[in-house]
Formats: sequence, C-alpha cells, structure tokens
Amino acid sequence: MEADIVIIGGGIAGLWTLDELRRNGVRALLLENRTLGFGQTISSQGIIHGGLKYSLKGVLTASADEIREMPLVWRECLSGQREPNLSKTNVRSHCCYLWQTRALSSQAGMLGAQLNLRIKPKNISDHQRPEILRETPGHVYRLDEQVLSPSSLLNSFRNRLSPYLLQIDESEGVQLHVEKSGVVSAVTIRHDSREETISCRAIMMSAGVSNTLLSEQAGRKQPMQLRPLHMTMVKGALPMFQGHCIDGAKTRMTITSEYLGDGQTVWQLGGNIAEQGTGQTSEDLIRFAARELSEILPAVDTSDLEFATYKIDRAERKVKLGMRPDTPQILKHKNVLTCWPTKLAFAPRVAERIQQMIQKEFGIEKHSEEWSLDELSEWKTPEVAAAPWSNVEGWYDAQGQKLSVPNDVNPLKQAG
Repeated sequence: MEADIVIIGGGIAGLWTLDELRRNGVRALLLENRTLGFGQTISSQGIIHGGLKYSLKGVLTASADEIREMPLVWRECLSGQREPNLSKTNVRSHCCYLWQTRALSSQAGMLGAQLNLRIKPKNISDHQRPEILRETPGHVYRLDEQVLSPSSLLNSFRNRLSPYLLQIDESEGVQLHVEKSGVVSAVTIRHDSREETISCRAIMMSAGVSNTLLSEQAGRKQPMQLRPLHMTMVKGALPMFQGHCIDGAKTRMTITSEYLGDGQTVWQLGGNIAEQGTGQTSEDLIRFAARELSEILPAVDTSDLEFATYKIDRAERKVKLGMRPDTPQILKHKNVLTCWPTKLAFAPRVAERIQQMIQKEFGIEKHSEEWSLDELSEWKTPEVAAAPWSNVEGWYDAQGQKLSVPNDVNPLKQAG
C-alpha cells in the first residue's frame, strides 16, 4: 500500500501531528511498538505551561517567548472550539497555584512573568486560597495554566485516530527501505507474524529515546541528549491540588494530582526536586521529598502518606553543555524528519511545522478523495500506556521504609 508519510512513535508529538495531517488530507499512519505515550508523555505532569518557569530570572527567555501562546491553543482544543477537538479529555484543573519562598529573586521572577507572559500570575486574597495553602506564608498566586490527565489525553487521540494507529512488534517491528540516494522509499512493519510493506514519501520519527537508533537506520544518526528526572509520587487521602513552589529563579517543587478513587489521590512531585533526585536512591529521595513537603506545605502531615519514585529520561536534540533546547526541534535528512517536542505543551507547534515542511520540502499536498485502508483493517491498534503509579511494585513511608499495608489516614493536619 502507499502512504504520504509514516510516523514512528506514539507520544504526544506523533499523535498531534498525525491528527493535523489527517485533517489536512494527508495520507498518514503512525506506528508504535509498545503503548501510546509510553515513556515521556504518560510520565509527564500534564501541565500546559505558558512560560512562567522560563521567566523566573526576570527576563523573557527564548523558551518563554516560544511557549507563551500554547495555553490558548490547548484551551480552545480542550473546550472543543478548535481542532483537534479534545473536549473529552479529563482536565484536572483549569489553573495552578503559585507560592514563594522568601527570596528576592522569586519576586523578580514574578515581576518578569507579570510583564512578559500571556498567562500572568494573579495575586489572590487569603480567603481565596485553597485550604492546603492557608498556613503558607507570603503571597499566593493563581496561574491559568490547565492541567490535564495524560492518560485521558492519549485516549482522546486513540479514539479519534484508531484506524491510522498500528501496533508493531517491540523488537524488529519496523524495517526502513533506504535507496542508494539515501531516501527512505518504504517501511515494512510486522506484528504477530503478520507483515506489510508501505511505500511512503516521507518519514517522521517521534520516538523519544529511540530516535537515535531509528535515524541511524535511516542513514544519519541524529544527535540526541538525555536529561534524567527522578520523580516522586505521594499517595493518600490528599486533596486534588496543582501548584508550583517558587524558590528564587527555580521551581522548587511542582505538584500535580490525579484522583484514584476510594478517597485516594496521588501527587506527582516534579521541578527542582526531580532534577536533584537523579543522584539519589529511591529511599533517600523519598526522605528528602517528605522533608520538602513539610517545609513548603505546613498543612500536610507526611507521616501517614505512601511514597514511591520513578525515573524518566527527557530525550532532546543535543545542544551545547547539555542544556534544555528553547524550542521544539526538528532535524531533516533526505525525506526523514526527526523531532523532539521538548515539552508536552509544544505538540501543536510540532504538528504545524511538520505540516508546513512536508508541503514545502516534499510537495505533499491534500488529497481530495477518501483513503482506503482495507489492507490494514484487521491490524491491531496500540493501547494507551499505564500511568506511572500503576506500575509501582511497592510503596514506602516518609522514612523510606517499605510498607506492607496501605495507609488511609487523612494527611491534612487537624486544626488546633
């Protein structure tokens, strides 16, 4: 069979791009050898950043300038006012809360955000604070950045795109056919002893950490870097809460929440604590995270909470000194586009640029007739990846000791 473009990798960048191309009449398919969102997307905290964390030095950085338009795009999609219609996605919250440690640089960063960003932090009065922040000294702000459930987002795209999502074998599920000119002319895919060869005019690689091996197979190994995170999860009778604790020019901790049912909520702890945690064991990080929570959220009693950690690598185009790229990255070699979105929020930008590139670089235009996929009608559609807390083998207490019986005590300290 013939396609215009084959996308390899079912994270948010690949899925959003597939949706964009399909809506513009491009014959596009996506291949995934594990589960949709496996790795970075499912492990993300689901915040649609508007640039605050990139403006804490008091200036408009390249990252903040690039990302500051993204929350509006996402908000319109999540409300069904714009394509792709993601209105069935579970939005955990329509805002985050910000609070600061007592540092002059925190104040400078907040001023920079007020001046430079589209989504500006708004100072709220004491009576408007959520209960969990009532005992927190200093100002509290509301930031209208939405926080969504990555699992729900991935399911939204799976429901929209299922005929064009193809499960392939985890090992040797894809073979690229490279001509002497260096152009990839076809892709052979395999799953459960079934095989199909798809001719194509372009390839998009959005497979995260696998981009290096795939690009090497295509004829040029593209430079990639990995920036690790060691995330902490906290489970218990916690409130749903989304927020950033700002310490100077850094995000000391970012907390996002997912309701598990039966009175249980799980928090993901990111930000600076996750970057510092890469050099710590799980037990050490848990003890550190418990101390940090007690300091930044005095209303929380950590003694009856359950903790676990997970590690994730952020795959990005390699840049000098291993710093985070400011923008989404797309590298072209012949008819192969290798991309790294850098942040979840950048997915619409990646899709827009891929659409423009395949039209300009490869002359791929809109088809007026419907595309028949009869040859692939029985091909399996990949499932959505499991959330990080679903794969935990054991939970620990705040002292890093493994628990045998889960706790269910309300961790908010009782008044008086």
